[in-house]
Amino acid sequence: MENYKNKVAWCPICSQGWVEIVKDVKTSELFVMCDECENEWNNPTEVKSQKARTEINDNRVTIPTDEEIRSVKWEKYIIND
Repeated sequence: MENYKNKVAWCPICSQGWVEIVKDVKTSELFVMCDECENEWNNPTEVKSQKARTEINDNRVTIPTDEEIRSVKWEKYIIND
């Protein structure tokens, strides 16, 4: 995705990518995903626990709007440089 606007953590699985808030195009659900290894978590609080799921990523993701992120109260997890 190469945007990093909605990054919430450095990936504890691969140590090579940012975990970012993304939106599933089909379901409109928000979750977090590593931009490098594509491991996924249901929400930002689960990233440190390493309870990741690895999906065959045929589900396309997109960048959610700021409003969508605020609606689930995840803006507080975003790392601003």
